[in-house]
Amino acid sequence: MDIEFICFLFFVKPDAVHLALFTGLTIAVAMFFVGFNILTDSLSFYLGNFEGLTQQWRNAMLTFSTYPATLFEGTVKLLLYTLIPVGFVTYLPIEALRSLSLIHAVLAVAGSTTVLLVGAGVFY
Repeated sequence: MDIEFICFLFFVKPDAVHLALFTGLTIAVAMFFVGFNILTDSLSFYLGNFEGLTQQWRNAMLTFSTYPATLFEGTVKLLLYTLIPVGFVTYLPIEALRSLSLIHAVLAVAGSTTVLLVGAGVFY
């Protein structure tokens, strides 16, 4: 069992609905990370000598994912959902769990799936 699940079970003590949603969103976030890494590494291959920028994208994604989503507004928030799509990892899953919002959960899964499909498309 992963540490995130242990912490979630221990500290939150979720009901069945929250646990199922947490599990689904965890899978969606994993899909996002896999897709994002495939995308950036594939771009590195196609563009040549792109490893530095690939690492910067990964670092930006990890850095921005540690900040609360309410900190950003306007253009910066738009960038966090497009160029560095961190919103699909932080804001949407957290909001879906916090308010049991099906809309936020669907958007998180759709965004993660899109990033995975774009990454796979660029790879192939």
